[in-house]
Amino acid sequence: MRVNDGLAHSPGTLLLGPRQCGKTTLARMLGGVSSKNYYDLESPRNLARLAHPQTVLEAARGLVVLDEIHQRPDLMPLLRVLADRQPPPCRFLLLGSASG
Repeated sequence: MRVNDGLAHSPGTLLLGPRQCGKTTLARMLGGVSSKNYYDLESPRNLARLAHPQTVLEAARGLVVLDEIHQRPDLMPLLRVLADRQPPPCRFLLLGSASG
């Protein structure tokens, strides 16, 4: 599976597709959705958890899922910095919706 390959070989993997095509379900199968490292960027509760994104994401370990990443394009420069850490303490799975 390409997502697994991406997660195994890169600090960040993007899964892009139309709404309701199964991106979150796939992330759930990979173990990301039920963990403390899952952030739905359309959820007010999850947005509040990311009030200080650098502090929160710098401390993250394991798989970090950012669902609906297109809602927070301001996070991309921070994610680039965090993905460049060596060795990477976490991997980012970014889920985004694309219109037809």
